[in-house]
Amino acid sequence: MTTQPTFSPSDDISAWRSQFRLTHTFHVLLGTSEPVAGALEALLKRAGARIEKWVIVRRAGCYEHCIIVEGIDDEAARALRKEFAGLTGQIKVHVEHMLHLDGGVARH
Repeated sequence: MTTQPTFSPSDDISAWRSQFRLTHTFHVLLGTSEPVAGALEALLKRAGARIEKWVIVRRAGCYEHCIIVEGIDDEAARALRKEFAGLTGQIKVHVEHMLHLDGGVARH
């Protein structure tokens, strides 16, 4: 009788983490009279998020911020979304959670 090696979920998770990288994209829409970029940046830094890309577009009396960050998990991203939304009365926030295939390349 032969025994099969046992499967451990932790083995699978460690292999997964070495191949993928998690980022979060925050889409923030607010009026031009609400300068909150500094507050957004402060909240991101406090959460330990590393800003990968930040694009601001002015459109029809509004600013659209598209902020891509890494270094935080889904729970922290959801908490940041709530904090962003609470900064002013006229702000809309949406967050996307993205997995990127890195092919085993470690990022620091």
